[in-house]
Amino acid sequence: MADFNTHIFTATAVGAVYATVATKGLSIPTAPALLLAAATAVGGILPDIDLKASTPSRALFLVLGAMIAILGMLQHVPRFSVLELLALGAILFVVVRFLLRALFHKFTVHRGSLHSLAASLMFGVGTAVLCHRYWQQDADISWLVGTGVMLGCLTHLILDEIYSVDFTGARVKRSFGSALKVIDTARWPGSAAVIAVTIVGLWMAPPVSAFVKRLQTIDPNWQSWFLALDF
Repeated sequence: MADFNTHIFTATAVGAVYATVATKGLSIPTAPALLLAAATAVGGILPDIDLKASTPSRALFLVLGAMIAILGMLQHVPRFSVLELLALGAILFVVVRFLLRALFHKFTVHRGSLHSLAASLMFGVGTAVLCHRYWQQDADISWLVGTGVMLGCLTHLILDEIYSVDFTGARVKRSFGSALKVIDTARWPGSAAVIAVTIVGLWMAPPVSAFVKRLQTIDPNWQSWFLALDF
């Protein structure tokens, strides 16, 4: 499998291209375009969150713990004192950062259900829901950001498959085929959970019609995006 630096560098490069094309062809403003690039980079490391000792896992639960702690504190500002709010935030952070992370890794296996095309779709749909419902982004932008996450995940899976082939020794490693799979057929409980979360996410997601409508605005003269010089 590819290492963390390779994944983050490649996904960031893909995200830069994705954001540039979206800005040029779909007339996306600069701020959302930066969000597309960042989402693709994050998607490039998401399939490795089930690896307990990995940087993506530590970073994800660190950020998630901080976000939940802050949200919990803000929701109870009128009821609690400052010291009580700080205590609540600390408890929520510890629960998410350590207890929830330990529970998560107890029921997940690396290159399992989260290392699949189905999980990539789940991550993308979930991102679209978060963008639209909690970050107040328009439906089309939310789906574009979700697509960026899926693109990053797909980049990760493809890289792992490429690294499963030893070109110098002209041989295929035993890990070949375990990265780029539609769904994890060896662990159906985890795969069923991925499918269930995806279905719920699609029900909560913003209208896909807005995303389709945005795609229909694409510049038909796409050749000019890449070469605008007139000789």
